[in-house]
Amino acid sequence: MIVLRQKRLINLKKISGLNLDEIQIGVPVETNEAEKIGLHNIGDMLIPSSSFGVKCKRNAYGYAYSDKTKPKARRYICTNWIQPFGNEHAYPVAIDIYKKCYPKLEIAPTEIELLLCTGEDEKKYVIVDLTNKIRNNYLLDAINIVLEIYNVCYIFNNGIKVDCIKTRCHWEILPPGEKPSIHFEKQLRANNKDTNTYDVERLKFLDSFQVEKCVEGTNGFNGYYAYVFDKNICVLESAVYGNATYIIPKESWEILSQKTKLELFVSDKVIAKIIHTSNWKEQVSDTINSLL
Repeated sequence: MIVLRQKRLINLKKISGLNLDEIQIGVPVETNEAEKIGLHNIGDMLIPSSSFGVKCKRNAYGYAYSDKTKPKARRYICTNWIQPFGNEHAYPVAIDIYKKCYPKLEIAPTEIELLLCTGEDEKKYVIVDLTNKIRNNYLLDAINIVLEIYNVCYIFNNGIKVDCIKTRCHWEILPPGEKPSIHFEKQLRANNKDTNTYDVERLKFLDSFQVEKCVEGTNGFNGYYAYVFDKNICVLESAVYGNATYIIPKESWEILSQKTKLELFVSDKVIAKIIHTSNWKEQVSDTINSLL
């Protein structure tokens, strides 16, 4: 076993002597290591919250950077809601913001998940769910995510076998009658953030539809909401700018919503994916009305 106590690992030289196909990465549960990230039962797994730091944020949402090798082009940035002429009593109007920018290169989220399991010693451990893809491509990212959360990372070369039933923990049902926009505004105010944003307006627009129930995303899915209609569809919406709206079948929404965003993207069960652009509202309205 190797114990890393540092902020960030630059390369894999420190563990080069181990069989990377057999190691496990994580921390032993000694106090609140599992509860800290939202794990409670053996088999629970999730994408860590973006609130832990940059690594976790990129893991949950991906990121983008400007390609300065290409010329700038006019691009939609966001929509601001303002009172005309500074009149605080006037009804807010939407103002689309455009500017010339270098084209962005979008990097997909790695969506590395953490799992609560037991070892051969019957003790509990929080470990990375090391799929073949992560072992082959994102092992360094996985270690740095654990370091970012716990300031320590254990590399186990034996003693931990994952044989439990895995359950993803991404969603919680909102109390009856509580609208996602109201719920999200409360969260923004609690963190001293501006609520007069296009993100909240998107949720307010979806709140206008009659739905059976609303579900809030947790951990790596913070800012995501599921609008479950009483007929045949479920709308997955993000209050985080730069994402997309997914419309999926109602009968399988609980299964589909447990998939990561990358898995959902490649799924053939997605009815529609609507990017957050200036004509988003019209596209969503037309699509939902055509399906109800």
